Amino acid sequence: MPVATLSTQGARWQEIRLPDRPILIEPRAIAELEALAQPLALAAPREWRGEGPLAAAVAALGDLPAALRDDISALVARFAALLGLSEVRIRLEAINTNACRKIHADYTDVRLITTYFGPGTDYVPHGHEPIEANLKRLPAGTIALFKGRLFHDGHPPCFHRSPPVGDTGERRLVLVIDTPLEASRTGEAAFPLPC
Repeated sequence: MPVATLSTQGARWQEIRLPDRPILIEPRAIAELEALAQPLALAAPREWRGEGPLAAAVAALGDLPAALRDDISALVARFAALLGLSEVRIRLEAINTNACRKIHADYTDVRLITTYFGPGTDYVPHGHEPIEANLKRLPAGTIALFKGRLFHDGHPPCFHRSPPVGDTGERRLVLVIDTPLEASRTGEAAFPLPC
């Protein structure tokens, strides 16, 4: 299979705008990034945050391995291009708890989530009831665009959860990229709850 170019990847991401597409999934192999992410994941609980213009938001994450920073920068650029953004919110989080283990849909428009280390996010496929029996798990490395409750009328959100790892000893390193929504629009603080 030919490697997708940035332009074909961008075109594929446009599919999140379809009314019957609450999630867009892009698989990828990340062995090198996973190795770099492991020490960060083992530092759980810890988080890195950035907000504002693209380069400044990435820079605010602080000192990260170069390849990981480059990947985050590329994902930020793609996300911003898709949605016509000049600013984003970024959260890189090392997780070792059962936070956000309940199935939910976010109060946002679109959220990008990828897991660099550990179990990926669980999601409910479109058209299925949001119950545990219907959950599917994204592999580490997979990029997913999750449509939230505020996307547009007539667009169902993607129900998902963080896999509960608190009792397993597992660690996760998860990247979340969000649009710069106004707190008054969402009822959320400057950064949403870590779900």
